[in-house]
Amino acid sequence: MIKKHLGFFIKTAIAAGIFLAINLLIYQIPGIGAQTSDFAYPLPVTYLFFFAFSMVILLVLAIVKDKNESQLGYAFLGLTALKMAISYVYAKPIISKTISDPTEKVNFLVVFILFLSIEAYFTARLLNNK
Repeated sequence: MIKKHLGFFIKTAIAAGIFLAINLLIYQIPGIGAQTSDFAYPLPVTYLFFFAFSMVILLVLAIVKDKNESQLGYAFLGLTALKMAISYVYAKPIISKTISDPTEKVNFLVVFILFLSIEAYFTARLLNNK
């Protein structure tokens, strides 16, 4: 069951690593205007949080696909809503910061959207795989 989806799990891990490396390299450019040392959570921790959550979501979606394919869309919506709620709790220190530089907030949102699009792509592939 999971073995047929293993390739996508590996591709997701590779994509997460590449995007983390790119994100870290962006902050190494002089004059970018943000120091990651001021962030509430280091970038690798944020990526690890979303990566772990995405792996759990993708695993549950693969199981739902094999058990009851007609419920796959509902499972995706429910898991995404749960992810958003937990992400809000996780991001509370970032949201509550009153600083003039919104770089950390924007970075958090971009990472959230990145992993959400990976999950949506995987779900679409599962739904179209008849």
